[in-house]
Formats: sequence, C-alpha cells, structure tokens
Amino acid sequence: MGGVDRRVFAWAALLTLLIAARADAQELTLGAHRDGTGYIALTISGPQGATATLTDTGRPLGQIALTGAPQEIKRAAQWSCRVQHRTFHAEAPTPSGTVSTADAAITTPRCAKRFTLKVRPAQPRAGRPLTVLLVDRWKLGGVKSHACARGPLGRKRCRTLNLREHRKRAAWRFRPGLPGSWRIQVRTPNGPTKRDTAHVRPANGHLSLLATGDSMIQIIDGFLAQRLQSDRVGVHSDARISTGISKPFMLNWPFHAREQASHLHPDVTVVFIGANDGFPLRTSSGRRVDCCGKAWISAYAQRASGMMASYARRGAGSVYWATLPAARSASFRRVYRAVNQALRDAARRHPGEVHLIRLASRFTPGFRFRQSILWHGRSVSVRQPDGVHLNVTGASIAATLIIQAMRRDGVI
Repeated sequence: MGGVDRRVFAWAALLTLLIAARADAQELTLGAHRDGTGYIALTISGPQGATATLTDTGRPLGQIALTGAPQEIKRAAQWSCRVQHRTFHAEAPTPSGTVSTADAAITTPRCAKRFTLKVRPAQPRAGRPLTVLLVDRWKLGGVKSHACARGPLGRKRCRTLNLREHRKRAAWRFRPGLPGSWRIQVRTPNGPTKRDTAHVRPANGHLSLLATGDSMIQIIDGFLAQRLQSDRVGVHSDARISTGISKPFMLNWPFHAREQASHLHPDVTVVFIGANDGFPLRTSSGRRVDCCGKAWISAYAQRASGMMASYARRGAGSVYWATLPAARSASFRRVYRAVNQALRDAARRHPGEVHLIRLASRFTPGFRFRQSILWHGRSVSVRQPDGVHLNVTGASIAATLIIQAMRRDGVI
C-alpha cells in the first residue's frame, strides 16, 4: 500500500504543477518600450481567445484579441510634450470568469529638444525673402505654433506656423524691409519658446563697420579693415586719443556717439574705450561722485548704455564692445575693474543688440596683469611697455576674437 500511496501523491503533485502552469499561461502581461523616434510600442500576452482593453494614462487606447503568445503592438502611442510619464493598463477576462490586469510604465524624452528653429539664408538681405523654418525632430507634426519677427525701428510681423500631421517642417517666408537685427521667436505648444536672430544686410550686401573708442582701438581697427575685406565689410575708423566717457571736457562721448550713428549709419560698431577714465561723474540727481564705487559705476553705465542705444539704432545696428584687460598699475586696475562692471551692467539693458567682447578674461584671467599669454600653444607677448595698451600681436588677437564673435552671431 505504501507504493500505491506514493504513486497517488506523485500524480497529485504533477496535477498541481499542470494546473499552475495552465494558470501561468493565462496570466496577462504588458510591457512598453520606445519604438524609434516619436512612438511607443507595447508587448502583450494573455489567454488565447480573450480580448484585452488598453488605456494610456487613463485614456482609452483600443482593444486587441489575444493569441496566448506575446504580441507586439507597434506605434501604439506617440510621445507627448504634455505628458512625459506614461502608464499603460490592460484588462482581459480569464476562462474562470475573473478579470486579469497588467500595467506598464515608460518615460519619454522631454520636449525641450523636440523643435529646432532655422533661419535661411545665412546672410539675408533687405527686401529679399527670409525663411523661418520650424523643424520637428520627432517627425510627428500635428501642432500649431505662433511665430513673430521683430525688426529695426519697432517693425513686427507674426504668423501661425501649421505643422501638419506626420510632417517634419513648417516654413514662413517674408521679406524684411529694413537691414539690421530681426529677432525671431516661435512659441511651440507645451514646449520652450525657440529664438534666433537674423542679421539682415543692406540690399547691396555690403556692411559698414565703425571701429571707435580711445587709443585702445588703434591697430585693432587696421586688422579689422584688412581681414573683413573679403566679407564685403567696409571699416570706418574713429579713434579719439586720450578721451574717455568720464572726460566730457575733452569729448562728450554720448553726444559724439549719436552724431556717429546719425551720420555713418553703421551696421556694426566695435567699441574699445576706458583706458583714460576714472574722473568724477554726476549722478542722475546731479551729485558729483568719485571713482570707483557703486554710484560711479551706475553713472558710467548710464552713459555707456546711452552710447550703446545710439550705435544699436533701434535694432538696425549690432554693437561689439570690448572690456579692458587689467593694467600693470594697481591704480589703473581699480578704474578698469569699475569700467568693466559698468559695461556689463549697461550691456544687460540691450539684449540681442550689444555683445561684450571679454578681452579682460582672455588677456588677464583673474584680472591679473600678464605681459604674455598662451595663443595656439605658444607663449606670446601681447602688451606694450606702458602696461596698458595691446601691442601689435595683442591687437591681432583681439581682432581675431571680435571677428569670431561676429561670425558666431551670424553678423558676417
């Protein structure tokens, strides 16, 4: 009898395993993964003959007939800028009459890099077509965006960009009537606003550049004229030796800047000034303040900001203003530090129009005087014996940095 009992026990155990295996075969499973760019795929398995109902983060997604084997549902859902964390839910009846459920979660990429903005051509001209191109890197389309172009003298144009379903690009073409900086802005739904600037040249394609300041701009202006010829940029030099923004008894620079802008109409202005500054200034209330405290910095920034506005010509011009490298003399360093702070404060009032060329950090890191710097792996002397001005090599490097900034911004 003992042998029979053991056989009965073995058959019972085997039957239990078969029942468990059959139950496992009826279990509903659900998985989610990326299906290329822009889509989510689902993998589902469950009891053969049953119909599973799918939802996406609470929203109905559809139904699928189960075969008992794993099934992949390609492009089951699209990525979304509105909802990044997604939860998929499946329900299916079992042969026993109960309902089996399964869940799958996935996080899709953020929308920050979904859209890119391009402006064509690279060097647009006034009166000729300029194309604003919105590119959907997900290639899903199905969105409307609001695009605006703000140009010189307060000119503004706007348009709705309709990116159709499953399209990658939407384009807007218009003719900018005035040369200068046209700031392009496209507001995308549930995503960041995209911005770019088109530097529109005059109709003839030629740019006028004014290189101005005190003696610091000398030599640099010559290199600019020499190197920008091939870019059809005409350079006008106006160096006023020994003058300064805080020295109106020699030259009233805010007034002079207005005259330069109104007579020359420069498309680009490069300014390098401040080596002779440090004289007392009057605040807006008329109080006389000495260099180099907060009140003096504020008064200097106010004057520099006025000059920047004159050269920018309400968006018709771009301004590149160089900061002062540290001088050998401690007394000069104190003044130059204050001047540079004032220039930073002033430039912040003119976003997109005024660009600081940070020669101070390139020639004198930590604002410590250096006679030589590393340039292309070699140590080169860059300062004149007075410990203030750049020598020919230093001026050449400064001109290179200025031109690089203009090319980076698309001005040339």
